[in-house]
Amino acid sequence: KVVQAPISSHITEGMTAEEAEAARSTRLTAPGAAPPDEPSLEVLTKILKDENIAPPRGALYQEYIARGFTTEQAQKLKDYYTTWTIGPSHEMKFSSVFTCPMSGEHFASGIMDNSEVWGGRVWYKNKKQSMNAAAAKALDCFSFRQNGTGSSLQRCDDEPYFEDDIPALSSPPPNVVLPTEMIQPD
Repeated sequence: KVVQAPISSHITEGMTAEEAEAARSTRLTAPGAAPPDEPSLEVLTKILKDENIAPPRGALYQEYIARGFTTEQAQKLKDYYTTWTIGPSHEMKFSSVFTCPMSGEHFASGIMDNSEVWGGRVWYKNKKQSMNAAAAKALDCFSFRQNGTGSSLQRCDDEPYFEDDIPALSSPPPNVVLPTEMIQPD
């Protein structure tokens, strides 16, 4: 007996279209049945839990848990993303900044698939992509600083940087205020 594996959209967030389709189309085989050509549930679970494939916002959440944040503190990370838009409603673009709640450092959306760069900013077609790109930039920089080089998976196409080389952040629009409240791990 073969059944369709239920894969939620939040699990495939951050995957390429091909990876998401592969995850959604994976079939599970009941015990005693012939093994399928597709990956087993065990393999699929391992792939989906792999930090290198996790959506950047989820991986950033785990990074702060590893840094000593409680679950309650890590849940406040959503308040440290600032997003703004440009363009008419039918062609709206989004750009985000993640502010590190421990240091106050700002990480602008990095360059990833489906991004457009203009006006000194990286823009995306939706808020979710923009926020994931800001989280990805933070993760790339944290990994780069810890290892002295890029990680085996650099999420953004633009290069990470050390604390001494933080690029100037283009000023957000006048009505946008970046977070300033810091959180220290309990």
